[in-house]
Amino acid sequence: MARAREHSSGEVLPLSVSHLRLAVFALVAVYTSGFLLWYSATALGLAPMLDGREQLELATRIAHGSLPHEPYYRAALFPALVAWLIKLGVSAQHLPFAVRVLDGGLHLLSTALVWMLALRVWQSRWSAALAALLFGMNPVVLHFAADPLDLTFAISLMLGGVLATLCALAFARASRGMLVCAATLLSCAMLARPQMLVLLPMLLLFVLLRGERVRLLPWVLLPMALVSVLMGLANLEVGGAFRVLPWQGAYNLWAANGPDANGRYFVQRERQGVYVEGGNPARIESERLYRRAQPTAATDYASMSRYWQQRTWDYVRAEPQRWLRLLASKSWYLLNDFEQYDIKTYHFHKAASPWLRWNPLGWSCLLAAAMAALAMHGRQRAAWTVAGFAWCYAGGLLLSYVSARFRLPLVPLLAVLAGGVLCKTTGQGVARGIAVALIVLYGARQALPPGEADRTLVQDYLLSARAAAVLGFDEEALSNTRMALARAPGDEAARELLCVASFNGWLRREDYDAPGPLGACQAAASISPVAQRAVGVLYWRQGRAEQARALWRALVVAGGEEHDAALAALVMVGDAQPWLAALNWQASVNWSEELLFALANRGDARAQALLERRLSPAQRTRQMAALNKLFAPPSFSDKT
Repeated sequence: MARAREHSSGEVLPLSVSHLRLAVFALVAVYTSGFLLWYSATALGLAPMLDGREQLELATRIAHGSLPHEPYYRAALFPALVAWLIKLGVSAQHLPFAVRVLDGGLHLLSTALVWMLALRVWQSRWSAALAALLFGMNPVVLHFAADPLDLTFAISLMLGGVLATLCALAFARASRGMLVCAATLLSCAMLARPQMLVLLPMLLLFVLLRGERVRLLPWVLLPMALVSVLMGLANLEVGGAFRVLPWQGAYNLWAANGPDANGRYFVQRERQGVYVEGGNPARIESERLYRRAQPTAATDYASMSRYWQQRTWDYVRAEPQRWLRLLASKSWYLLNDFEQYDIKTYHFHKAASPWLRWNPLGWSCLLAAAMAALAMHGRQRAAWTVAGFAWCYAGGLLLSYVSARFRLPLVPLLAVLAGGVLCKTTGQGVARGIAVALIVLYGARQALPPGEADRTLVQDYLLSARAAAVLGFDEEALSNTRMALARAPGDEAARELLCVASFNGWLRREDYDAPGPLGACQAAASISPVAQRAVGVLYWRQGRAEQARALWRALVVAGGEEHDAALAALVMVGDAQPWLAALNWQASVNWSEELLFALANRGDARAQALLERRLSPAQRTRQMAALNKLFAPPSFSDKT
């Protein structure tokens, strides 16, 4: 007699279910591992940029207890998880790979949850297998799982909450324990990804529709309240204010709904230095615009948040028709097959990956299959529960952005629904499903306006160049920068990065008497402080000492991100006395290594002690020798 086991749903399934599940997860695991290992060898895999780098820096601050005294600007649950990796001994160099391994594990966990959800909804192992493959092998999901972002973690929490909801509502008398689990997981998903806040009302609605509201509501509301209170207390401890959600949402609400919004992705209104890391572009811009609009107002986070919220509501009330047209545009882009720009342009990076390039899975196919399954099995209550969560999340997106990363949580929910196309139904049901699928495919595959698909490719070239420059891959950095300039010859960020990459390559050769990239840096000096400092160094090596000093002095007086490096140059050439007397050593922990090396070179014991904490003896010796050689007196006369 063939061996069999009983599934939790009560259906007796043959042992082949285990074999099918093993085959599916083996395929997903191999594909996921292959792609993540390949990505780990790329410049962006070795040196995460933008949001990925900000997540790692926030995790580092949490681990070291060095957070600024303010409530969390962005969601802190995922960085708090990463902080445990740091506390366990993972170094900064290996942290991106460690987080990638964590995300890979979370992706496999989510694939398992998709399997379980589809099995519960459709009562079919083949539907479960199809759903797991549609999610686990999805190239867009893997594309974002490769970076240290909070999305993969939030998706796992969301799927766990949806599964617990289905389990709780599957019986005549709802399971209190499962409702507690669902409320807790969905609340944690909100703390990992604030856009998932909209899923909590949907859970409450499902409970209310059962007609057992008085008995069941406390089992949902209390876990939500507990999770929210814990987050509020964490913010109270860190920043002195009881706050549940991060405060970046106020400006994002304005940026996504204001008169300049495209509704698809965040667009900076003013240029910021491309080479300087460590700040959130949206935050920097919001503070700059707020101070310009409210020069005499308070500059605390609460005042800025109220300002941007009020400005959004005022605009919507004043221009309701324009705002509704924006929502209609967002709806169209939400349903469109094209993955809108979000940190990276998906189709650009997909084409560069041998693992993703030939993968045919995409948004329109998934959406068409999910809608077809709903049309084929219109009375399947569990399927409509999953669809309710999907529609609720999609509706919430219309208040923010519909870019690739923001709509990604819909992918596993659609995959669960799409598994239903393999379930048996009547001929009429099949006909309905095919008709709906064709209509959805036609609508979702409408072409974007001319030029829209490639509009953001300049940013992708610059992002890759930036990562390569950080790693010292000078030729790769220059190649990508030149590709960006070929597309946008006047782009200021590309001009700045061309100077930075060329100058760093010249520095690494350590042949300082060879001609440096003076032309490239002079072309960017009018818009870039880092280019101005580089021009000063090149002037010094050419013997134009007075011009070099004048540039460095101007940068020190101006302050900003180049202050320390310019002051270090003046220290090295013996022209920094007015500023040395005013140095605030209480802030020395934040000084750049260039300034500390310059001070240590002139015999300052305090600077030497700080360098000993940061760098090994070999690193100190090598960098000090290079600095002395760079700022050695030129062997020819001053040309001024």
